Amino acid sequence: MEIRLQKENEALVRELVGSGRIPHTIIIEGGDSEERVNAAVLLATGALCKEQGRPCLSCPACQKALKDAHPDFFIPKPTTGLKSGILSLKDLRDNYLAQMSVRPNEADIKVFLFRDADKLLREDAQNALLKTIEEPPQNLLFIFTTESAKSMLLTVRSRARVITLRHTFSTDSDSEQAASSVIDGMISLYEYDMLKTLSSFKDKQSMTAALGVFVEKLRQALSFYSGLSTTDPEVKKLTRKLDRARILALIEVTDQAVRKLKTNINLQLLQTWLSSQYRRITWQK
Repeated sequence: MEIRLQKENEALVRELVGSGRIPHTIIIEGGDSEERVNAAVLLATGALCKEQGRPCLSCPACQKALKDAHPDFFIPKPTTGLKSGILSLKDLRDNYLAQMSVRPNEADIKVFLFRDADKLLREDAQNALLKTIEEPPQNLLFIFTTESAKSMLLTVRSRARVITLRHTFSTDSDSEQAASSVIDGMISLYEYDMLKTLSSFKDKQSMTAALGVFVEKLRQALSFYSGLSTTDPEVKKLTRKLDRARILALIEVTDQAVRKLKTNINLQLLQTWLSSQYRRITWQK
């Protein structure tokens, strides 16, 4: 795995690791899903690395962690074949809870990384982890990634250090206007308006810039539902039309599109796919 992080976020993680005071439970929020996972892996690697200037990313421990092959690094996953994406309480108990009380194999610590924890862990699973989080062994580290820490149980959140990743991107008046058009197409009653807006992007660079602005507007709308006010008229359009669950779904699918734009995917096919996803989310009952 190659870790790619915005400079500010990488510095944030390295500063925590370098302090030598890594909390036993950490929630990583903000950024996009890929950025959160990269930050979590960098943090985990820093905890497992024994070299100076950790994480060095080149020693055997770091290389094993980056390849998801370190015996003290666990990324819990749902049972193969399940489509829900949820880690059941039985899976958690059978495959992971017992491991938490076993001494590390090679490192000085065991690391458990729960990716997209708000989707992966139901309340019963979070509660099952709570006792260990409340009285953690010295050699155990929990890392949870999530769009917002507030999506986790308060009992878990109150015992964790929350790291909020910054989300920065270059923007200009053209991408601002394009993002505004995406919002107008989204709240339109006509499906054609959304597809027409997305089809207006003639290259991946302009579409990536516009979607970056759009995601930032969505995150501001999400903050509105967490109690923060907004004066941005575009954000107000979103909050009048969409509830919190739809905004979260739109952020997720837009993040997917941005990742696809980094590949050699056909632009027109991506635009058609994204338009259908946006309409599915905004029109669902």
